[in-house]
Amino acid sequence: MGQQDQAVRPTGTLAPPRPNPPQRILEGAEHCLRSNAYLALKNVTCDYHEGVLTLRGCLPSYYLKQIAQTAVARVAGGARIVNQIEVVSPSYR
Repeated sequence: MGQQDQAVRPTGTLAPPRPNPPQRILEGAEHCLRSNAYLALKNVTCDYHEGVLTLRGCLPSYYLKQIAQTAVARVAGGARIVNQIEVVSPSYR
């Protein structure tokens, strides 16, 4: 039997501190919205508290509201998503 491969970490290097899980979820959700091809999603804000990820902002269509929710669902980590995004006509913003 051969020797098992083992991951070797160079000596003297430290991994950067990882954010705590709620902070990771919040940062991941915001990144998903900011990097999305739909530019309107950049106006959506996120808040994470006690297992609930809340989306807030204004968008011009229910389609974009659903896209925002779907985008953050990938990084929500089992958190409940509350979508408080308002759909408003662009002329009323």
